[in-house]
Amino acid sequence: MTFDYVLLGKKLREARESLLFNTQEVAIRLQMSAEDYLKLELGQKKATGDQVVLLASLYQRDFRYFVTGDYPSAESQIQEMFRLNSSLSKNDRIAIQQFVRLCEYESFLEQEVLQKTFNPIPNYGLHQFNHNNFKRQGAEAARFERDRLRLGLLPITNVFDVMRSQGIHVFKRQLEDRNISGLYIYHPTAGNCILINYLDDLYRQNFSAAHEYCHALFDSSIGQEVTYLNKNTNGFEWRANSFASNFLLPKELIKSEYNPVREYEIWIDIIRQIAKRFKVSSQVVIISLVEMNWVDEDLKQRLFNERQMVIKSQDKIDPEIPRDLSIGQKERLTQVIRHGLSWYFIELCTEAYRRGGITYHKLLEMLSLPLEQGYEILNDFRTFLKVVAL
Repeated sequence: MTFDYVLLGKKLREARESLLFNTQEVAIRLQMSAEDYLKLELGQKKATGDQVVLLASLYQRDFRYFVTGDYPSAESQIQEMFRLNSSLSKNDRIAIQQFVRLCEYESFLEQEVLQKTFNPIPNYGLHQFNHNNFKRQGAEAARFERDRLRLGLLPITNVFDVMRSQGIHVFKRQLEDRNISGLYIYHPTAGNCILINYLDDLYRQNFSAAHEYCHALFDSSIGQEVTYLNKNTNGFEWRANSFASNFLLPKELIKSEYNPVREYEIWIDIIRQIAKRFKVSSQVVIISLVEMNWVDEDLKQRLFNERQMVIKSQDKIDPEIPRDLSIGQKERLTQVIRHGLSWYFIELCTEAYRRGGITYHKLLEMLSLPLEQGYEILNDFRTFLKVVAL
């Protein structure tokens, strides 16, 4: 059976255009003329194996996607996301594609190497609610999830770990577009994949993670979704916001441990206390109090504009950074999180290497870091190249 170079060329062109690369850029990477590269995309010139591997790395795809006709990938979801969000910058598109690649690696490590198993999460999109109110659906689903996960009414220390325990792949990454809070992709093999914009405040990141979790629970059939801070205008987004608020901050606990007060200064203390305890913004707390009819619209606006409501960044701790690391290790980990990795993923990679499931070369490839930075991170884990005596 002859290889279909026309199909390969079509995939190469779609991958290049989706990431906003021009033919000259790619040709330089391949050390060939732009004309010859265009012939590859037209199927008029046969690509070598080395060229396909290099292009797969450049376009952040598994090389098997290019050489196998029916290789399962999230290509259709990604292309639809980029089509619906055409203003995405080149760097953000590359970041999203790298995120999808990390999800594929993480899924492979969990399932194939470390033999982890996860029960399917509920599909609340199929649940028979007795109403069509999106906000109420979000609030009810939040209660369902807290019951299912046996969280009770306690604060969630690390919402990212909760999601990972459900087989969801969640990463942070600094994106150029400040209006993007997060995004969701349903991958045909990796499953639910969530990216949170690391540019946001830490408490906002927690809320965004819970918001995207709702999309995984309700909207996997849609396949993809980008959440913008200033575009929550449809029912799905209202539902996700309601879910996030009620999942992170159960109103039942507020009612059981607090009471409405008259004094403005006491309200400030109570709201700040709740916000810090549940790791949500003061604004989320205020909105919950309004929904409970404890705070009216006039007081809400006054509290929204209150400077004392802002909780300083130095008072917040990133749950994704272990507390027992040294200051230098925390700084290095913060840098790699900003560029898309997670402590959980690094642990998976190093554990897979220690067990002999992947090579050291594959370990560095999965980390997608410059060699020197990759060695530095692995040194923090005391993971060195195994030397076999001959």
